[in-house]
Amino acid sequence: MSSTVRQVTTDQAPPPAGTYSAAIVHNGLVYVSGQTARLPSGERLLDAPFEVQVRAAMDNLAAVARAAGTSLAHALTVTVYLRDQGRSGEFDEIYRAYVGDPPPARAIVQSDLSVGELEVTAVLALPA
Repeated sequence: MSSTVRQVTTDQAPPPAGTYSAAIVHNGLVYVSGQTARLPSGERLLDAPFEVQVRAAMDNLAAVARAAGTSLAHALTVTVYLRDQGRSGEFDEIYRAYVGDPPPARAIVQSDLSVGELEVTAVLALPA
């Protein structure tokens, strides 16, 4: 395994909104920064229904994973920040279609997010 650090960028997901990378690859692992309900252009979907926001965030997570050379089927752990943890069941119904089997380890945290209904981050393995 390489000990180099590689930055991941893609035009298939929104650009970082601050001083951070979309993802970093190191020693066979991909660390994906929090993805929210934004279009690849960067436009925020703040007024969109919850389901649309979830799909946008998960699509962004998947796009960054692909750009790194992996997929959500190789997710090891996912952390989900929800404005309303009472919506975790709704989130889970959509989430299931994005991850592999067995599903990754996961935490759902209620958070007073500054924008949107959710943010999702993950650590993934690069395929052998």
